[in-house]
Amino acid sequence: MQINLLIKSLLEYGLKRKFIHEDDYLYVLNGLLSCFQLKEFEEPELFEPLIESLDEILDGMLNYAINEKIIENSVIEKDLFDTKIMGYITPLPSMINQKFYQLYKKDSTLALQYFYQLCCDTNYIRLSRIKKDIHFQYPSSYGILDISINLSKPEKDPNDIKKLLTQKNSSYPKCMLCKENINYEGRLNFPARQNLRYIPITLNQESFYLQYSPYSYYPEHAIVFSNEHKPMLVDIEAVKELLDFVTLFPSYFIGSNAGLPIVGGSILNHHHFQGGKAVLPMENAKEILMMEQDDVQYFILHWPVSVIRLKSKHKNKLIHQTQYVFNQWQSYSNPDLFIFAEDENGKHNAITVIARKKGEVYELDLCLRNNIVTKDRPLGYFHPRPDYFHIKKENIGLIEVMGLAILPSRLQKEMNIVKKYLLNELLTDEEIDSINQHMDWASDLKMKYTITNENVDDIIQNGIGEVFSHVLEDCGVFKQENEAEFKAFVLSLKKEEFKDGR
Repeated sequence: MQINLLIKSLLEYGLKRKFIHEDDYLYVLNGLLSCFQLKEFEEPELFEPLIESLDEILDGMLNYAINEKIIENSVIEKDLFDTKIMGYITPLPSMINQKFYQLYKKDSTLALQYFYQLCCDTNYIRLSRIKKDIHFQYPSSYGILDISINLSKPEKDPNDIKKLLTQKNSSYPKCMLCKENINYEGRLNFPARQNLRYIPITLNQESFYLQYSPYSYYPEHAIVFSNEHKPMLVDIEAVKELLDFVTLFPSYFIGSNAGLPIVGGSILNHHHFQGGKAVLPMENAKEILMMEQDDVQYFILHWPVSVIRLKSKHKNKLIHQTQYVFNQWQSYSNPDLFIFAEDENGKHNAITVIARKKGEVYELDLCLRNNIVTKDRPLGYFHPRPDYFHIKKENIGLIEVMGLAILPSRLQKEMNIVKKYLLNELLTDEEIDSINQHMDWASDLKMKYTITNENVDDIIQNGIGEVFSHVLEDCGVFKQENEAEFKAFVLSLKKEEFKDGR
């Protein structure tokens, strides 16, 4: 495909979406020529129609770059290069921030919609990849659980892996959440970010930035990160930050992973939150009202993870009550349930926090977590047990606590082989080896159901969903059979000082 037509099509794409102004046309054009190592530009013939699909434009440009030996044909190099291309037409941060806050004065939702759409249209959020993710639901005893097999992150090419061995270590940017990522060209072991943009916001009188996740595990998957590269700290100041966020953007939920390893998600070295427009399953869990004090209602949820929900119209009173829950949980131990606040290895109790604002009412979900380990469970006692590692072994963080499973891409191929096994089709030795970890589970499915071509997919999906439900149960510090102890803990939070209204 003619490179001049591709460049012209990309420029028109940028003009149409007002990413670039007509005054900037030649400036951007010459930048693209430099990118493709061209010394001149020839206007396409009038009979050559412009290409409107961004995916088609970028695919053509990547093929040209590979054929001309500008880049090698590898996943990482292609990702670095097409991000560089998009950087030429992505608006400057100052322009985006100005537009965002102009819209915010009218409606915060309009501002968020504008920014999210821009991140999609500049290919920072790679929708073509996200559409490949596999999604289904499982009707558990706790309500509908959402299951996804994540195919958005491309697998590394073997040649890229070899190159990584010679890649020099670098401490710039310090991590993938630092503000210095903006317009960074990337390297083999660090993604390019020329099309990354974020919005400055203030939470609890501290500087933060709002951006979107390039992998979008759910609608408008937002990330809010501190201006400063500092470790995660989930304390009452973090709660104030979360509540400030939903005050600014009431159409979004926002949450924080717990601040300890095992129960704290994957990035603990940079203080950040995750949120978005989605209604994840835990939000709709059955509520059991336990008590009310100082205009704050206390609920527990019928949910596999132990969750206390607080509701109030009064932000300051909610903060005060939350501080008390934090204090009590940090020191709570129950040896009969193997809950230990701390031992010789340090503190173990932590809280995953989710905030929402519904009309005038603020809502906080406090998910009680504990990261103690044992010889039999070195990855965590309140972590998926080894029997479930064939489906989910990684940490159970904020998103999964809320009922959305993010499962590894390997399952797509492995479940296709499990399907053949369930249908009694002949498997190769290689296929048998590849699903060895699933065999006990698959054999149980085979014994439990009469399997046909018509129902096999549903049986596999329900089997995965059932495992995820058990995974969440493993993470619950108060098991379902220990609901009485959970209620007793919540009721112990009743303070005498509130009985007379003080």
